[in-house]
Amino acid sequence: MAILVKAKAGTVGIEKYRGHYRLRLPRAIANGSSRYISTGLAIDDPSSLKQAQRLAWDIEDSIAKGRFDPSGYKATTKTQLTPQLTLSELWQLFSDHKKTSVAISTHHKIYEGTWKRLIATVPHQSPDDAEAVRDWIMRNRPPSTARQVIIHLSACMDWAKSQGLIATNKFTGLSKSIKVAKGHHIDPFTHSEMLAILESFQGSHYESFVRFLFLTGCRTGEAIALQWKQMTPDYRSITINATYYLELKTRKPTKTKKARIIPCNPQLIRLLQGLTRGTPTDQVFPSLKGCVINNHNFLLYHWRPKITQLIEQGLVDRYRPAYNTRHTAITRMLESGLTSAEVARVVGNSPRVITEHYAGVSRNIVLPEF
Repeated sequence: MAILVKAKAGTVGIEKYRGHYRLRLPRAIANGSSRYISTGLAIDDPSSLKQAQRLAWDIEDSIAKGRFDPSGYKATTKTQLTPQLTLSELWQLFSDHKKTSVAISTHHKIYEGTWKRLIATVPHQSPDDAEAVRDWIMRNRPPSTARQVIIHLSACMDWAKSQGLIATNKFTGLSKSIKVAKGHHIDPFTHSEMLAILESFQGSHYESFVRFLFLTGCRTGEAIALQWKQMTPDYRSITINATYYLELKTRKPTKTKKARIIPCNPQLIRLLQGLTRGTPTDQVFPSLKGCVINNHNFLLYHWRPKITQLIEQGLVDRYRPAYNTRHTAITRMLESGLTSAEVARVVGNSPRVITEHYAGVSRNIVLPEF
């Protein structure tokens, strides 16, 4: 037995014992063998110590409030701990566990961001009140969001059950009761809309950036992350192997985590040759201040004002973000005669996605000479 976290008088200690963490209660609460609570958390799991610490804090909080009930923390025959953690507490433990197995952006945006905030606002915090949790989320969020949250809460509870933190997963199968209307959000610009947008950016700092998006179908973050080292010296091909995550100000692998090669046609070669080639790690498309483009600022101060003006002039039907340049480029590629498999290799999607989501919304767009 090794003492891992030495407890001050009146606090809960954490020890390693027979391959697991166990908690040691203060003498004022218990004596002898009853002082020790098995957690069932294996010491070879990197997330276990954090979980044990949170459980220790939970017990300390109960003691301080005079609500501590030792029977509620007794180990079962399988040496599992059974405290009643709240939904938010279980989600935090699950988030800590997932940190090393999901993309940094996913963990930051979803596990520690959007869904964590949503779960914290749910008035029903007992993991046993799964149906009430589902109903509340359905009343306060769109069906697609509600379904995703419940799916991930079920995954959280599966993990919590495996760790001995809950007895049963009451969220199992609940997501199936949330009906989501089938459909897609593929909304490309028409040929004339695209030309109007390109003309509106002509002569501006972001002209080449917008043209690049329409020509290649790159995701906006991939174009922002593009550095000169990703381009061959003759400008005939570009390797797309990274995207830029604004919230953490960092480069990360592409959405599919796979690099791909974009063959440059004459239009794209001329566009790139017209730029000032910097060092290998310089951005191909820098911001006005020579830094990495802040996509939020680009949309707010450059893209939206121009699109709004074009809408007022009757040249663009409705507002769509810059990401829809990708939908437009993919549709144009299909119209030019490329197969779904060929388009998929260029834009980093699967042929199935191209066929199911893009082929059906083709608008007879021809490859523009711009």
